[in-house]
Amino acid sequence: MKNIDPWAKSIYDLPEFVAIHGKVRLCDKALKPFGLIEEKKEEKKKEAPKEVAVKVEEKPAKVLDNVESLPPSSFDLFSFKTLYVNHPDKKGEGIEEWYKQMDWEGWSFWRLEYDIYEGEGAKEHITKNLLGGFLNRAEHTSKYTFGRMCVLGDEPNLQIRGVWMMRG
Repeated sequence: MKNIDPWAKSIYDLPEFVAIHGKVRLCDKALKPFGLIEEKKEEKKKEAPKEVAVKVEEKPAKVLDNVESLPPSSFDLFSFKTLYVNHPDKKGEGIEEWYKQMDWEGWSFWRLEYDIYEGEGAKEHITKNLLGGFLNRAEHTSKYTFGRMCVLGDEPNLQIRGVWMMRG
């Protein structure tokens, strides 16, 4: 690193550099790398190993959330989403395939309505931003849901509504 020190000093002495960063003074004594200090401490600790009885700790059972505690379902949502999104006839054969695969005991349909507060449904771009924010906050449910949300109506009376298929 003998060439780096003179190079760095030449850069730090440039008037353009000094004008922005001020005068830089290098260390008089090099610091020891952190890893070398740790290695020396570990060597000292290794000199007197002591035998310690190992306790086997039982791991607590994983607490399942509401959806994971439901009985297993034969419906594979990921495969269905892939099939449906790529299917050329979504309204005909896509729906028929959906009905064939659907586990009606393990999944249900829900109609959602976003509560619009006073003045929120007045502008279309603001209402679409509300919908986007809602969907971003619902991202964690994507492995248990499939649905469609829409902005409906005319300004200033816009509404956000949708239909979702959910596990449970």
